[in-house]
Amino acid sequence: MLANENDDREQHTRLHSFTAGDQDRSLDFGIDTTTPEGREAFKKEWDALSELAPEMIKKEDLVFPHEQAPTLSTEPHFQRVWQHYRDHSFNHAFANALENGDISQADADACKRFIGMQSAPCINVWIMAKTGKMDHLKDDEGFKASMRVMSALGMDNIEFNTRTAEPLEAQFWTQFDGMYDLTEVNMKEELPMIVTDPSNRAAIEAILAQD
Repeated sequence: MLANENDDREQHTRLHSFTAGDQDRSLDFGIDTTTPEGREAFKKEWDALSELAPEMIKKEDLVFPHEQAPTLSTEPHFQRVWQHYRDHSFNHAFANALENGDISQADADACKRFIGMQSAPCINVWIMAKTGKMDHLKDDEGFKASMRVMSALGMDNIEFNTRTAEPLEAQFWTQFDGMYDLTEVNMKEELPMIVTDPSNRAAIEAILAQD
């Protein structure tokens, strides 16, 4: 509670917090959005930027910083572990869909051959075929089976933006993270199943501990 609601210095202290205001993510203005006053101030700043650059910042894309998912580390070792976690999660979802009868055994086998799931799914070939980059595969039975599998897994709604420098495969995995609620906390819990070798797991745990 502010001692003086009309005091600009007190208002500034309330809105900008070193403990609750996120200073790392872009477009958060250092405002503590866990309070109603903070959310109101943040929205005002966001709307002002939206008016200045509507093609880059859209009013409907507003997400308050305290509601955003934690930013993942870009450290190379962490990212390798994270991709293993993604592959593990994809394979787990695939196996569950097959077990529950959401996909047929024939489609599962054809999909495995098409995207090569011996060690990790090669999603890129499916992406290229889906986006028309490999038009000769549009009538391929393996591709058709993969489309049915991806639909059963909820991935037929994934959208790809060809007007950005971000690789299509990276766009796929980013959306996959959100669809399957992948988090660093869950990854650490799944680590024994992702990395079975004790020595390798110890090395990975050391990397995560440093993050």
